[in-house]
Amino acid sequence: MLTNLDYTVVAVYGVLMAGLALVARRRSSSLDEYFAAGHHLPWWMAAISHHVSGYSAVVFVGFAGKAATAGLSMWMLFSVPCFIAMMIGCVVWAPRWPRLKVLTPVQYLEARYGNSVRFLIALSGIGVKFIDLGIKLLAIAIVVQVCTGWDQMTIIVVSGVITVAYVLIGGLWATVLTDLVQFVVQFVLSAIVVTAVLGAVGGWGAMWDQLPPERANFFNPAAGISLDFWLVYLVVVIFSYNGATWGLALRFISVGEARDGQKAALLSGFLFLLYPLVIFIPAWAAPLVMPELFDPVTLDSLIDPDQTYVLVARHFLADLAPGLMGLLVCSMFAATMSMIDSDINALAAVFTKDVYERNARSELSEKVLNTVAKVSTVVIGMAIVATAMVMSQAPGMGKVFSITVKIFAGILPPVAIPLMFGMIWRRPTARGAILALGGGFATFGVLWSMYPDDFAIYAGGEMLVACLLYFGEGFLSSPRSAEKEREVDQLFRRLTGESVVVGEEEETAST
Repeated sequence: MLTNLDYTVVAVYGVLMAGLALVARRRSSSLDEYFAAGHHLPWWMAAISHHVSGYSAVVFVGFAGKAATAGLSMWMLFSVPCFIAMMIGCVVWAPRWPRLKVLTPVQYLEARYGNSVRFLIALSGIGVKFIDLGIKLLAIAIVVQVCTGWDQMTIIVVSGVITVAYVLIGGLWATVLTDLVQFVVQFVLSAIVVTAVLGAVGGWGAMWDQLPPERANFFNPAAGISLDFWLVYLVVVIFSYNGATWGLALRFISVGEARDGQKAALLSGFLFLLYPLVIFIPAWAAPLVMPELFDPVTLDSLIDPDQTYVLVARHFLADLAPGLMGLLVCSMFAATMSMIDSDINALAAVFTKDVYERNARSELSEKVLNTVAKVSTVVIGMAIVATAMVMSQAPGMGKVFSITVKIFAGILPPVAIPLMFGMIWRRPTARGAILALGGGFATFGVLWSMYPDDFAIYAGGEMLVACLLYFGEGFLSSPRSAEKEREVDQLFRRLTGESVVVGEEEETAST
């Protein structure tokens, strides 16, 4: 359990987060600054924030827990798809997001398809995101409980309130600044744990020599991670990390130039390729350094696998130096807060701009919209806390990895396909977007009820149906009205960096 020094470390960390939020407040007076950092976010800050926002305690809990028995398959499942996704995104989506000059990823959909599609995708994304974020908040509670013995409910409430508080005060600037600090905290703590673990097992090569040989395979059959699973998951990740997860899209939207978006994608991609090693190495070595937690013959886990990383970390840190356990708790908070704060900010932006303002009966002032932004931030944050509290009481919800994968499979493709491909191909209309959304969700429901344990079937089938409906409608669609065609043409000229007409002036999109 934690010592007084550990609690002091946690308290100092909390004060630092509060200080950064107050600093960011000075740069978040307008709606543009609150949600999109005034479109002046430095590319390297965007890259680091994008990277750490792609994590949560789910990686330390669910992914690391599975890595203990799956071996290198988990690095192949998590890191490699993220790297591939960002390399593709660097060419396709990263330069397009900044050119839009919007405050939300959904905002451009009105010009692309019309307000009905904008509204439907906004509501769909907001509703289902509560479940995803609830799981992530529950994950941090699992980890901190192991370290401290605190009640899960208390941890969920405290974590949620702290996160909402600094997002409320400083908006995106607060989110990015805290992400930078959280990245440093995570890296330092993880480096200490990895150094200690590798020293205990005799190094990288010795670790794999002592483990069953199948755990050194990229596709370990015993881990249940097949090639078809990996390919479907790769597509989900390509969507998610390039903008279908709205908080990540805002990192590209908030940089000033298209080339800055590309540089941010490249740096984030290489961080995804390399940094997860410091998370997975302690999990891979767990059967060797803590054999009492594993079956002596099969090396299968005898405990809740979600606790693997934190138990190994605690094993080495408890007696290594005073205060390190407090740093471990901070790193777990940081892992989840980095993702949750991004998504809360994004969800509040979408609600304010794409739901409330767009459907208001009269024009709203900047002051009113700022109030709506802050109120929605609080409401969304508390709804996520409530969701996590309910989940903590549900049987079987400790299996964080499988739950997260299933949810991503169910919510991302139908929303992502019209959002992401709508920036690339101009033919599909609002009808195609609605068909993809409705047909995708319906297919997921049917296939999940029939094949609940076969990710490749229910996620891949859903994705295939949504794509067929979207692209099929694009090939068969009748011509748009002349007015709508001009609007779409102007949008695509902006997306590709050509000159566009704004009012009576000509503007050149960033290149």
